[in-house]
Amino acid sequence: MTLLTLLLTCMITAGAPGLDAWRWPLGPPAPHVVRAFTPPATPWGAGHRGVDLAGRPGQAVHAAAPGRVSYADRLAGRGVVAIDHGVLRTTYLPVVPSVRVGSRVASGTRIGVLENGLLHCRVPCLHWGLRRGAQYLDPINLVRRQVRLLPRWPRPALSHGAAPSHGAAPEEPATRFALRDATTATGGALTGMALTLSVAFAWRRFRFRRHRRRPPPGVIDLAQERRLRRTP
Repeated sequence: MTLLTLLLTCMITAGAPGLDAWRWPLGPPAPHVVRAFTPPATPWGAGHRGVDLAGRPGQAVHAAAPGRVSYADRLAGRGVVAIDHGVLRTTYLPVVPSVRVGSRVASGTRIGVLENGLLHCRVPCLHWGLRRGAQYLDPINLVRRQVRLLPRWPRPALSHGAAPSHGAAPEEPATRFALRDATTATGGALTGMALTLSVAFAWRRFRFRRHRRRPPPGVIDLAQERRLRRTP
């Protein structure tokens, strides 16, 4: 199961915000990702449990989705804001909070401003984290849509004088042709099988009759002897 599928499953089962409700905590425009998410090999191992977004001191920080503020205070010398979104939780630091614990926020609500000072990155940045229980996830999957391209179906050649049908899907004519070819092939196979069985049955019957006309060695055919004696 991919990470995006896991997030979708969590949102559906736990009532968390859908993908359309999520937004970048900085901007618009979308901020530059200074450092990407690097999950640790073990819960206590080294890694980068979130993403670092480039910003400027005093820049407004917004809630990434609707939820309830579960933490808004200083921690280890840095301002931290945490918001619960059902089974998911987002964290923002270093931030000077402008919200209180227990307050409800909507997507895009201003929750504080980016602190001054290089406390986490070499350049001013916002550390944005995402958790599901004790598991750290990549928050970028919430704001960057994954697009899958479908194969391009070839258009069938139109016969002379036939007008193209507007509004029809390109794959429909190809599907009809494929079904017609499959039906024709099936009918031809059944006809060939019937013809083969008929020829085999006729040949076997012919050989059986021919074998009966020839008596085995040492056996006299009385009917044939009578016919020969009656012949003048």
